[in-house]
Amino acid sequence: MALAKLKKIQLIASTPNKEKILEILQNQGVLDITEIKEESGIKPDTYREINKLQKTELNHANVGFAINLLSKYSKKKGLFAQPITLTIKEVEEKTKEFDYSKIVDECLELEEELTKAQNNLSTLKNEKTLYSPWKNLSIKLEELGRTKTTNTVVGTLKTNAFGPAIEKIHKTSSLISSDIINSDEVNTYIVFTFSKELENEIRQILSEYKFQEADLPKTKGLIKDYLKKIDEKIAENKEKNKKTESELKKLTKHLDNLKIVYDGLGWRKEKLETGKKFGNTNYNFVINGWISHENIEPLKEELEKETKEFEITELTPEEDEKPPVVIKNNKFLAPFEAVSKIYGLPKHDELDPTPFLASFFIVFFALCLTDAGYGIIMFVLMALILKYFKLAESVKKLVKLLMYGGIVTFVIGALFGGWFGLTPDQVPEFLTYTAENGEKMFIFQKINAISNPITVLILALTLGYIQVLLGVVMKFVHEFKTKDRLNAVLDTGTWVFMISGIGFYILTATGILPESLGAVGKWWMILAAAALVITQGRGKKNIIVKIFLGIISLYGLVGYMSDVLSYSRLLALGLATTIIGLAVNIVTDLVGGLPYIGWLLMALVFIGGHIFNLAINALGSFIHSGRLQFVEFFTKFMEGGGAEFRPLSKKSKYIYIKQ
Repeated sequence: MALAKLKKIQLIASTPNKEKILEILQNQGVLDITEIKEESGIKPDTYREINKLQKTELNHANVGFAINLLSKYSKKKGLFAQPITLTIKEVEEKTKEFDYSKIVDECLELEEELTKAQNNLSTLKNEKTLYSPWKNLSIKLEELGRTKTTNTVVGTLKTNAFGPAIEKIHKTSSLISSDIINSDEVNTYIVFTFSKELENEIRQILSEYKFQEADLPKTKGLIKDYLKKIDEKIAENKEKNKKTESELKKLTKHLDNLKIVYDGLGWRKEKLETGKKFGNTNYNFVINGWISHENIEPLKEELEKETKEFEITELTPEEDEKPPVVIKNNKFLAPFEAVSKIYGLPKHDELDPTPFLASFFIVFFALCLTDAGYGIIMFVLMALILKYFKLAESVKKLVKLLMYGGIVTFVIGALFGGWFGLTPDQVPEFLTYTAENGEKMFIFQKINAISNPITVLILALTLGYIQVLLGVVMKFVHEFKTKDRLNAVLDTGTWVFMISGIGFYILTATGILPESLGAVGKWWMILAAAALVITQGRGKKNIIVKIFLGIISLYGLVGYMSDVLSYSRLLALGLATTIIGLAVNIVTDLVGGLPYIGWLLMALVFIGGHIFNLAINALGSFIHSGRLQFVEFFTKFMEGGGAEFRPLSKKSKYIYIKQ
């Protein structure tokens, strides 16, 4: 189990066979095609194919638009609805036969109508909001403004300023009329009619009290009639919306076909995009790419079924060229790739962390969840999902991983006595036994984390120490294989020596190993410390600086020990699951005493509470177990940042490909 061994190859074939060969490459999905550089002397792709790509991209985008639009109006599929399942041939036939452009055109037209009606509605509603306070205005709109002798002004004053403003205006002259049209807590809507001779004086007073002149519609008649017309237009546009949405709902019957076409066009688009990376000669085309060593011969055999006019040769990668990365594991370990890929891919020359994290991750997950009942539920649920649902490969790996988690959680939960937060006193006697210390326990239970948390803490720290040490050993192995061996021994080998020495000493101090070996452990650590002091500053010329840097390097022990202490979270999360389960059961007992509905509330609290506990702690178990891998383990030996292997293939978004 490691990274797949990739080879760089060049495929040269006659131009008339280009379409056939591309189809084979895409069906096989084994070649990550790289761009041929201009300086290679090979001509780039033709303008005709670039035109085809642009047209396909446009069609693909338009179908995607239609899907997004129609999805809003289609009936929502149930939780157990199956995906569209077709063969590659059926997808390609549907893409050719189905007149998707007609549906797209209808969607574009209907979407335009819908947008127009919605914009109209927005404008009309804003108008209605703006003019509604003036609905009681009894003056016709065309009569507002100036006459030969008077001027009529409509507008708003702040309600708290209205009284003083009116008082001051009427003191100015008795030839002023003011009518309140509407009023609320903020504004008072008012009409002033006054002699033209008083205009400057009136406007000065109104300005003083921040009078806002209203901008009423430039039309004839009463404003209440104008508002009625707005209501009629609103109703009209709503009806247009309703009809348009009805037409869109009718088009949703084509949604599945559009999804098939979308994936089919996506395959064409990827094929044409890849074509831009090819080179062309007068009679041939050239492809460079990366392929797994074991896939070269099968690819040749598949190509030979169509044509003999091709040649595959192995290329030597350029000096600064790094191959993409393919993680390759057996069926049992493959689900754990769902964890390692969250962190990112290793570099092409690094170790695949998946086999090394697998056992730790799944045990840590179970220690965080620590309930056998939850483990059974998780296993059964994930097994049913795998059996009855068609899932993408990445999702399938995650579901399998959680299924493994259910199995291990059941085993560890049984050892810790975790059964839906129940205590031994709450179950029949035949499911319990009395331990040597007199404590009542479940059958198969060996540890009680509530009464004996120190044992669980020691277990967590021991597992943490082993994983941290393994990480440093893996770093040493990697450096020993890929870098200068002496430096690997002096830089990392000395830390392996020191950390393993500390572990040996702890084993003797705790009595696990004979006490007589304690002296060996002490001298082991002393020699390791001396080796670190001597070697870690060896790159400096000054002897004092060398020794100083060597002594300072011992501070690295603090980092390693703090990493080990991080594994104490396994105890905390395991206790959290147990305590929340206990709390759910206590509340269940309390509500059970209620008359009439007690039994119903008991069922709701017990089932709902434990579902919540399982969901929240399963999530926490996955996150924190993963965190221990990413922060405390991977950082010891893996830099990461490898480029993902992306072969030309037929990826699908909406459909499930039937083999």
